[in-house]
Amino acid sequence: MGTLTVIFGLFGVIGGICGVWSLVYVRRQTALARRQTELMEREINDRKKQDIENDDWAQRFETLSNKLRRINPRLQVQEPGVVGLTWIYTAMYPDPKFRLDIENYIVQLDPANTIFLPRKPQPYELRILRMRETIEKAEVLMQNFIQEHPFCRQHLFG
Repeated sequence: MGTLTVIFGLFGVIGGICGVWSLVYVRRQTALARRQTELMEREINDRKKQDIENDDWAQRFETLSNKLRRINPRLQVQEPGVVGLTWIYTAMYPDPKFRLDIENYIVQLDPANTIFLPRKPQPYELRILRMRETIEKAEVLMQNFIQEHPFCRQHLFG
């Protein structure tokens, strides 16, 4: 009977060791799964934020593009009480280098340089810092121009 007790005792000790090992293993796997889940949730939230930001920039781009396409590069208007003609595009954006940015990022010129054509940027282009800076600056300059030349508002907003 003594040998049988030792054998059963060894089985008990081995079973206990296996039980403790499985408990430790399961806890490690649970912690790993929890970390992976948290990382996935963080990545999903980051993607959602980026999608919202991209949608916002796409909307701003589209609004600005639509306003610019309502005028043409050579549009001149006679404002009430102003002597001479106002060239809307060049008065709104007096810096020729900045106008090139507008024509590269926001709208395209037709081959005769007489009208603005729509431009459809790829989604990654809306994340380019230079494009975002161009959109922001063009919006600000357009708003300033409209405040200084309220008569020209009708040409940009219809």
